[in-house]
Amino acid sequence: MSERLLLQLGTSPDQPIHWLHWDDSHQRALDQGQLDGAAQLSQLTALAIRTPSYALVSNSAVLTTEVQLPNDSRAARDAIPYQLEEQLCEEIESLHFATGAAIEPGRYPVAVVARPLMDSWQQWLIDAGLPIQALIVDAQSLATEAGQPRVISSLDQTLIRQSQGQSFSFPSAQAEQWLTLAEDQLGQTISPLPDSNNSLCSLAACFAPDTAIDLLQGQYKLKDPVKQMLRAWKFPALLLVLIMLLQGGQLLWQNHQLTQQKQQLDQQITQLFETTLPGSRRVNPKIQIEAELNRLAQRGQGSDFLRILQRALPAFNSSQGLKIQNALYQADQQTLTLELEAPSHAALEGFVEQLGLQGLQAQIQRSRQQNGQVSGQLTIKGDL
Repeated sequence: MSERLLLQLGTSPDQPIHWLHWDDSHQRALDQGQLDGAAQLSQLTALAIRTPSYALVSNSAVLTTEVQLPNDSRAARDAIPYQLEEQLCEEIESLHFATGAAIEPGRYPVAVVARPLMDSWQQWLIDAGLPIQALIVDAQSLATEAGQPRVISSLDQTLIRQSQGQSFSFPSAQAEQWLTLAEDQLGQTISPLPDSNNSLCSLAACFAPDTAIDLLQGQYKLKDPVKQMLRAWKFPALLLVLIMLLQGGQLLWQNHQLTQQKQQLDQQITQLFETTLPGSRRVNPKIQIEAELNRLAQRGQGSDFLRILQRALPAFNSSQGLKIQNALYQADQQTLTLELEAPSHAALEGFVEQLGLQGLQAQIQRSRQQNGQVSGQLTIKGDL
Protein backbone atom coordinates (compact mmCIF):
# COMPACT_ATOMS: atom_id res chain seq x y z
CA MET A 1 0.00 0.00 0.00
CA SER A 2 1.55 3.34 -1.07
CA GLU A 3 -0.41 5.54 1.33
CA ARG A 4 0.62 6.30 4.91
CA LEU A 5 -0.39 8.59 7.75
CA LEU A 6 2.31 10.52 9.63
CA LEU A 7 1.70 12.15 13.03
CA GLN A 8 4.19 14.54 14.62
CA LEU A 9 3.68 14.30 18.40
CA GLY A 10 4.82 16.96 20.84
CA THR A 11 6.25 16.52 24.31
CA SER A 12 3.14 17.75 26.16
CA PRO A 13 -0.54 17.03 25.57
CA ASP A 14 -1.41 20.66 24.78
CA GLN A 15 1.16 21.09 22.00
CA PRO A 16 -0.18 21.12 18.41
CA ILE A 17 0.00 17.81 16.52
CA HIS A 18 0.68 18.02 12.79
CA TRP A 19 -0.50 15.17 10.56
CA LEU A 20 -0.08 14.23 6.91
CA HIS A 21 -1.90 11.72 4.69
CA TRP A 22 0.75 10.95 2.06
CA ASP A 23 0.71 9.09 -1.28
CA ASP A 24 4.20 7.65 -1.65
CA SER A 25 3.77 6.38 -5.22
CA HIS A 26 2.90 9.86 -6.51
CA GLN A 27 4.93 11.76 -3.91
CA ARG A 28 2.10 14.07 -2.97
CA ALA A 29 -0.05 14.97 0.03
CA LEU A 30 -3.60 13.65 -0.04
CA ASP A 31 -4.60 15.60 3.06
CA GLN A 32 -2.95 17.28 6.02
CA GLY A 33 -3.82 19.33 9.05
CA GLN A 34 -3.14 20.25 12.63
CA LEU A 35 -4.77 19.16 15.90
CA ASP A 36 -4.84 21.40 18.96
CA GLY A 37 -3.49 18.65 21.20
CA ALA A 38 -3.37 14.97 22.12
CA ALA A 39 -7.03 14.96 23.17
CA GLN A 40 -8.04 15.37 19.51
CA LEU A 41 -6.02 12.39 18.19
CA SER A 42 -9.19 10.28 18.07
CA GLN A 43 -10.29 12.41 15.08
CA LEU A 44 -7.72 10.48 13.03
CA THR A 45 -8.64 6.98 14.27
CA ALA A 46 -10.82 6.11 11.27
CA LEU A 47 -8.08 7.14 8.84
CA ALA A 48 -5.41 5.31 10.86
CA ILE A 49 -7.40 2.08 10.81
CA ARG A 50 -7.41 1.89 7.00
CA THR A 51 -3.96 3.47 6.40
CA PRO A 52 -0.55 2.37 7.76
CA SER A 53 0.24 4.99 10.39
CA TYR A 54 3.45 6.16 12.04
CA ALA A 55 3.90 8.47 15.01
CA LEU A 56 6.98 10.73 14.95
CA VAL A 57 8.68 12.42 17.90
CA SER A 58 11.34 15.09 17.82
CA ASN A 59 14.97 14.01 17.81
CA SER A 60 15.59 16.78 20.35
CA ALA A 61 13.68 14.74 22.97
CA VAL A 62 15.57 11.50 22.27
CA LEU A 63 19.26 10.59 22.41
CA THR A 64 20.36 8.47 19.45
CA THR A 65 23.69 6.70 19.75
CA GLU A 66 25.25 3.29 19.18
CA VAL A 67 27.05 0.60 21.14
CA GLN A 68 29.64 -2.05 20.30
CA LEU A 69 28.89 -5.35 22.04
CA PRO A 70 31.47 -8.07 22.76
CA ASN A 71 29.11 -10.59 21.17
CA ASP A 72 25.59 -10.86 19.81
CA SER A 73 24.14 -12.78 22.75
CA ARG A 74 20.87 -11.81 24.40
CA ALA A 75 22.69 -11.18 27.67
CA ALA A 76 24.98 -8.67 25.93
CA ARG A 77 22.02 -6.82 24.41
CA ASP A 78 20.26 -6.75 27.79
CA ALA A 79 23.35 -5.05 29.24
CA ILE A 80 23.21 -2.12 26.76
CA PRO A 81 21.81 0.36 29.38
CA TYR A 82 24.78 -0.33 31.66
CA GLN A 83 27.26 0.22 28.82
CA LEU A 84 25.75 3.67 28.24
CA GLU A 85 25.34 4.55 31.93
CA GLU A 86 28.47 6.73 32.11
CA GLN A 87 27.31 8.82 29.11
CA LEU A 88 23.95 9.66 30.68
CA CYS A 89 23.03 12.29 33.24
CA GLU A 90 20.05 10.37 34.60
CA GLU A 91 19.60 7.06 36.33
CA ILE A 92 19.08 4.27 33.82
CA GLU A 93 15.95 3.14 35.72
CA SER A 94 14.25 6.39 34.66
CA LEU A 95 15.11 5.89 30.98
CA HIS A 96 13.77 3.70 28.19
CA PHE A 97 16.27 2.06 25.82
CA ALA A 98 15.18 0.94 22.34
CA THR A 99 17.53 -1.00 20.06
CA GLY A 100 17.50 -1.07 16.28
CA ALA A 101 18.73 -3.66 13.79
CA ALA A 102 22.47 -4.40 13.89
CA ILE A 103 24.58 -2.08 11.74
CA GLU A 104 27.23 -4.81 11.67
CA PRO A 105 27.90 -7.83 13.95
CA GLY A 106 27.84 -6.63 17.56
CA ARG A 107 27.18 -3.00 16.66
CA TYR A 108 23.71 -1.65 17.39
CA PRO A 109 21.98 1.74 17.16
CA VAL A 110 20.23 2.75 20.38
CA ALA A 111 17.60 5.38 21.21
CA VAL A 112 17.32 6.62 24.80
CA VAL A 113 14.27 8.54 26.05
CA ALA A 114 12.83 9.49 29.43
CA ARG A 115 10.18 7.07 30.67
CA PRO A 116 7.65 9.82 31.58
CA LEU A 117 7.69 10.93 27.93
CA MET A 118 7.23 7.35 26.72
CA ASP A 119 4.36 6.90 29.19
CA SER A 120 2.66 10.00 27.80
CA TRP A 121 3.09 9.08 24.12
CA GLN A 122 1.90 5.54 24.72
CA GLN A 123 -1.16 6.70 26.66
CA TRP A 124 -2.14 9.23 23.98
CA LEU A 125 -2.11 6.49 21.33
CA ILE A 126 -4.06 4.07 23.53
CA ASP A 127 -6.70 6.64 24.46
CA ALA A 128 -7.22 7.54 20.79
CA GLY A 129 -7.33 3.89 19.71
CA LEU A 130 -4.73 4.51 17.01
CA PRO A 131 -3.24 1.30 15.50
CA ILE A 132 0.26 2.74 15.06
CA GLN A 133 2.85 0.72 13.11
CA ALA A 134 5.76 2.31 14.98
CA LEU A 135 6.79 5.28 17.12
CA ILE A 136 9.89 6.75 15.44
CA VAL A 137 12.33 9.59 16.02
CA ASP A 138 11.74 11.95 13.09
CA ALA A 139 15.39 12.34 12.06
CA GLN A 140 15.88 8.58 12.38
CA SER A 141 13.28 7.96 9.66
CA LEU A 142 15.25 9.74 6.92
CA ALA A 143 16.63 7.63 4.08
CA THR A 144 20.31 8.16 3.25
CA GLU A 145 22.10 7.54 -0.04
CA ALA A 146 25.67 6.76 -1.11
CA GLY A 147 27.09 7.26 2.37
CA GLN A 148 26.03 10.90 2.51
CA PRO A 149 24.10 12.41 5.43
CA ARG A 150 20.53 13.49 4.74
CA VAL A 151 19.47 17.00 5.72
CA ILE A 152 15.91 18.31 5.52
CA SER A 153 13.77 20.98 7.13
CA SER A 154 10.52 19.72 8.62
CA LEU A 155 8.22 22.08 10.49
CA ASP A 156 10.52 24.32 12.57
CA GLN A 157 13.33 21.77 12.92
CA THR A 158 16.25 20.85 10.69
CA LEU A 159 16.92 17.12 10.74
CA ILE A 160 20.21 15.37 9.97
CA ARG A 161 20.82 11.66 9.71
CA GLN A 162 24.20 10.07 9.15
CA SER A 163 24.56 7.19 6.72
CA GLN A 164 25.46 4.86 9.61
CA GLY A 165 22.29 5.68 11.52
CA GLN A 166 23.01 8.38 14.11
CA SER A 167 20.79 11.47 13.91
CA PHE A 168 20.24 14.86 15.50
CA SER A 169 18.14 18.00 15.03
CA PHE A 170 18.27 21.72 15.75
CA PRO A 171 16.01 24.77 15.25
CA SER A 172 15.79 25.77 11.59
CA ALA A 173 16.32 29.43 12.56
CA GLN A 174 19.88 28.49 13.63
CA ALA A 175 20.55 26.14 10.70
CA GLU A 176 23.63 27.93 9.33
CA GLN A 177 25.60 27.80 12.59
CA TRP A 178 24.56 24.21 13.41
CA LEU A 179 25.37 22.91 9.93
CA THR A 180 28.92 24.28 10.27
CA LEU A 181 29.31 22.41 13.57
CA ALA A 182 27.80 19.28 12.04
CA GLU A 183 30.34 19.33 9.18
CA ASP A 184 33.19 19.62 11.68
CA GLN A 185 31.83 16.70 13.72
CA LEU A 186 31.10 14.46 10.75
CA GLY A 187 34.28 15.40 8.91
CA GLN A 188 32.49 15.82 5.60
CA THR A 189 30.71 18.51 3.65
CA ILE A 190 26.94 18.69 4.01
CA SER A 191 24.97 19.67 0.96
CA PRO A 192 23.12 23.00 1.21
CA LEU A 193 19.71 22.75 2.78
CA PRO A 194 17.10 22.30 0.02
CA ASP A 195 14.18 24.66 -0.27
CA SER A 196 11.29 23.49 1.92
CA ASN A 197 7.76 24.49 2.64
CA ASN A 198 8.55 23.74 6.29
CA SER A 199 5.99 20.92 6.57
CA LEU A 200 5.87 17.16 7.02
CA CYS A 201 5.97 16.76 3.24
CA SER A 202 9.75 17.17 3.24
CA LEU A 203 10.09 14.28 5.68
CA ALA A 204 7.47 12.12 3.93
CA ALA A 205 9.34 12.38 0.61
CA CYS A 206 12.36 10.54 2.06
CA PHE A 207 10.60 8.56 4.80
CA ALA A 208 12.21 5.14 5.49
CA PRO A 209 10.61 3.64 8.62
CA ASP A 210 12.28 0.23 8.20
CA THR A 211 15.72 1.75 8.88
CA ALA A 212 14.61 3.58 12.04
CA ILE A 213 14.38 2.45 15.65
CA ASP A 214 10.84 1.71 16.84
CA LEU A 215 10.55 3.15 20.36
CA LEU A 216 7.55 0.92 21.12
CA GLN A 217 9.57 -1.93 22.56
CA GLY A 218 9.31 -3.98 25.74
CA GLN A 219 6.64 -2.72 28.09
CA TYR A 220 5.72 0.07 25.65
CA LYS A 221 4.78 -2.22 22.79
CA LEU A 222 1.19 -1.48 21.82
CA LYS A 223 -1.14 -4.46 22.00
CA ASP A 224 -3.25 -5.26 18.98
CA PRO A 225 -6.90 -5.20 20.23
CA VAL A 226 -7.91 -7.73 17.58
CA LYS A 227 -5.17 -10.17 18.62
CA GLN A 228 -6.04 -9.62 22.28
CA MET A 229 -9.68 -10.39 21.59
CA LEU A 230 -8.77 -13.51 19.60
CA ARG A 231 -6.44 -14.64 22.39
CA ALA A 232 -9.16 -14.06 25.01
CA TRP A 233 -11.67 -16.07 22.98
CA LYS A 234 -9.23 -18.82 22.03
CA PHE A 235 -10.00 -21.14 24.97
CA PRO A 236 -13.80 -20.62 24.92
CA ALA A 237 -13.77 -21.23 21.15
CA LEU A 238 -11.80 -24.46 21.58
CA LEU A 239 -14.17 -25.54 24.36
CA LEU A 240 -17.18 -24.77 22.14
CA VAL A 241 -15.69 -26.81 19.29
CA LEU A 242 -15.03 -29.70 21.69
CA ILE A 243 -18.62 -29.59 22.98
CA MET A 244 -19.95 -29.54 19.42
CA LEU A 245 -17.77 -32.52 18.50
CA LEU A 246 -18.95 -34.44 21.57
CA GLN A 247 -22.58 -33.65 20.79
CA GLY A 248 -22.05 -34.66 17.17
CA GLY A 249 -20.46 -37.92 18.29
CA GLN A 250 -23.34 -38.57 20.69
CA LEU A 251 -25.88 -37.97 17.92
CA LEU A 252 -23.99 -40.34 15.62
CA TRP A 253 -23.90 -43.00 18.34
CA GLN A 254 -27.63 -42.60 19.04
CA ASN A 255 -28.36 -42.76 15.34
CA HIS A 256 -26.29 -45.96 15.12
CA GLN A 257 -28.21 -47.50 18.03
CA LEU A 258 -31.57 -46.53 16.50
CA THR A 259 -30.49 -48.02 13.19
CA GLN A 260 -29.60 -51.29 14.90
CA GLN A 261 -32.92 -51.35 16.79
CA LYS A 262 -34.78 -50.69 13.55
CA GLN A 263 -32.94 -53.56 11.88
CA GLN A 264 -33.86 -55.87 14.78
CA LEU A 265 -37.51 -54.82 14.60
CA ASP A 266 -37.51 -55.35 10.84
CA GLN A 267 -36.11 -58.85 11.37
CA GLN A 268 -38.79 -59.64 13.97
CA ILE A 269 -41.51 -58.31 11.71
CA THR A 270 -40.15 -60.39 8.83
CA GLN A 271 -40.02 -63.54 10.94
CA LEU A 272 -43.53 -63.00 12.30
CA PHE A 273 -44.82 -62.22 8.80
CA GLU A 274 -43.24 -65.35 7.31
CA THR A 275 -44.63 -67.45 10.17
CA THR A 276 -48.12 -65.98 9.84
CA LEU A 277 -48.29 -65.74 6.05
CA PRO A 278 -45.76 -68.22 4.66
CA GLY A 279 -45.00 -67.83 0.96
CA SER A 280 -46.52 -64.32 0.78
CA ARG A 281 -44.66 -61.32 -0.66
CA ARG A 282 -44.12 -58.66 2.00
CA VAL A 283 -45.45 -55.24 1.02
CA ASN A 284 -47.25 -53.77 4.04
CA PRO A 285 -47.29 -56.32 6.87
CA LYS A 286 -50.00 -54.59 8.91
CA ILE A 287 -52.44 -54.31 6.03
CA GLN A 288 -51.61 -57.80 4.75
CA ILE A 289 -52.14 -59.45 8.15
CA GLU A 290 -55.40 -57.57 8.71
CA ALA A 291 -56.58 -58.65 5.26
CA GLU A 292 -55.65 -62.24 5.98
CA LEU A 293 -57.48 -62.11 9.32
CA ASN A 294 -60.58 -60.76 7.62
CA ARG A 295 -60.36 -63.42 4.94
CA LEU A 296 -60.02 -66.24 7.46
CA ALA A 297 -62.78 -64.78 9.62
CA GLN A 298 -65.06 -64.75 6.60
CA ARG A 299 -64.21 -68.36 5.82
CA GLY A 300 -64.63 -69.33 9.48
CA GLN A 301 -61.26 -71.10 9.51
CA GLY A 302 -58.41 -70.79 12.00
CA SER A 303 -60.34 -68.48 14.25
CA ASP A 304 -58.62 -69.67 17.48
CA PHE A 305 -55.07 -69.37 16.12
CA LEU A 306 -55.71 -65.97 14.57
CA ARG A 307 -57.40 -64.70 17.68
CA ILE A 308 -54.33 -65.65 19.78
CA LEU A 309 -52.00 -64.15 17.17
CA GLN A 310 -53.95 -60.92 16.92
CA ARG A 311 -53.93 -60.46 20.68
CA ALA A 312 -50.20 -61.22 20.86
CA LEU A 313 -49.20 -58.60 18.28
CA PRO A 314 -49.21 -55.61 20.72
CA ALA A 315 -46.96 -57.56 23.09
CA PHE A 316 -44.49 -58.19 20.25
CA ASN A 317 -44.54 -54.50 19.30
CA SER A 318 -43.82 -53.33 22.86
CA SER A 319 -41.02 -55.82 23.53
CA GLN A 320 -37.62 -55.01 22.07
CA GLY A 321 -34.87 -57.50 21.36
CA LEU A 322 -37.10 -60.59 21.02
CA LYS A 323 -36.42 -62.94 18.13
CA ILE A 324 -38.73 -65.79 17.10
CA GLN A 325 -36.73 -68.94 16.37
CA ASN A 326 -39.69 -71.26 15.80
CA ALA A 327 -43.48 -71.34 16.20
CA LEU A 328 -45.95 -74.24 16.45
CA TYR A 329 -49.75 -74.09 16.83
CA GLN A 330 -51.61 -77.09 18.30
CA ALA A 331 -55.23 -76.74 17.22
CA ASP A 332 -56.54 -79.50 19.48
CA GLN A 333 -55.14 -77.78 22.57
CA GLN A 334 -55.55 -74.25 21.17
CA THR A 335 -51.93 -73.56 22.19
CA LEU A 336 -49.25 -71.58 20.37
CA THR A 337 -45.71 -72.68 21.25
CA LEU A 338 -42.90 -70.22 20.51
CA GLU A 339 -39.12 -70.70 20.58
CA LEU A 340 -37.77 -67.25 21.48
CA GLU A 341 -34.42 -65.54 21.89
CA ALA A 342 -34.31 -62.55 24.27
CA PRO A 343 -31.54 -60.26 25.54
CA SER A 344 -32.29 -61.18 29.18
CA HIS A 345 -34.63 -63.11 31.48
CA ALA A 346 -36.23 -59.78 32.38
CA ALA A 347 -37.10 -59.14 28.75
CA LEU A 348 -38.66 -62.60 28.44
CA GLU A 349 -40.68 -62.16 31.62
CA GLY A 350 -41.74 -58.67 30.48
CA PHE A 351 -43.07 -60.22 27.25
CA VAL A 352 -45.13 -62.71 29.33
CA GLU A 353 -46.56 -59.80 31.33
CA GLN A 354 -47.53 -57.98 28.14
CA LEU A 355 -49.32 -61.09 26.88
CA GLY A 356 -51.23 -61.25 30.15
CA LEU A 357 -52.36 -57.64 29.63
CA GLN A 358 -53.82 -58.74 26.27
CA GLY A 359 -55.91 -61.46 27.97
CA LEU A 360 -53.62 -64.35 26.98
CA GLN A 361 -52.34 -67.10 29.23
CA ALA A 362 -48.58 -67.42 28.73
CA GLN A 363 -46.07 -69.62 30.51
CA ILE A 364 -42.32 -70.09 30.18
CA GLN A 365 -41.66 -73.81 29.78
CA ARG A 366 -37.88 -73.59 29.83
CA SER A 367 -35.10 -71.08 29.41
CA ARG A 368 -31.35 -70.94 29.36
CA GLN A 369 -28.68 -68.25 29.01
CA GLN A 370 -25.79 -68.57 26.56
CA ASN A 371 -23.41 -66.04 25.00
CA GLY A 372 -25.25 -63.09 26.54
CA GLN A 373 -28.65 -64.21 25.12
CA VAL A 374 -31.56 -66.07 26.71
CA SER A 375 -33.30 -68.83 24.76
CA GLY A 376 -36.68 -70.01 25.94
CA GLN A 377 -39.81 -71.91 25.07
CA LEU A 378 -43.13 -70.17 25.67
CA THR A 379 -46.69 -71.49 25.43
CA ILE A 380 -49.61 -69.16 24.78
CA LYS A 381 -53.24 -70.10 25.28
CA GLY A 382 -56.53 -68.30 24.88
CA ASP A 383 -58.43 -66.34 27.53
CA LEU A 384 -57.12 -66.34 31.09
